[in-house]
Amino acid sequence: MINALNLSPACIKSLSAVEAVPKRSNQHEFNGVAQLKDILGNEKKSFKVNFSVRGKNSYTQSNVTWYDARKKHPTRTEYRLYFQTNDVMSQAKEGSTLIFGLDSKKCFWAELII
Repeated sequence: MINALNLSPACIKSLSAVEAVPKRSNQHEFNGVAQLKDILGNEKKSFKVNFSVRGKNSYTQSNVTWYDARKKHPTRTEYRLYFQTNDVMSQAKEGSTLIFGLDSKKCFWAELII
């Protein structure tokens, strides 16, 4: 089993059906919660994330992109985290929880609690 993750800063996100169930939406995006924006900031960026399932002994690294889907709108923002299909997210369900955060080596993690 992977040792307990010590993530700081970190935030929690409950997944909606369109975020977790490909039959509902094949967008591969998480809607950005305010706490995730606090961690990732306002600028578009692409980086690698270690996706893991709590209690499992492995993880999958996947590319993600953080961006404002309404960047051209003068008064509204809508941040999203686009992710590639991966083994961890294929296990997600509506109502599952993801914990996002940085470890002591500044690696970004997304830990799924099914």
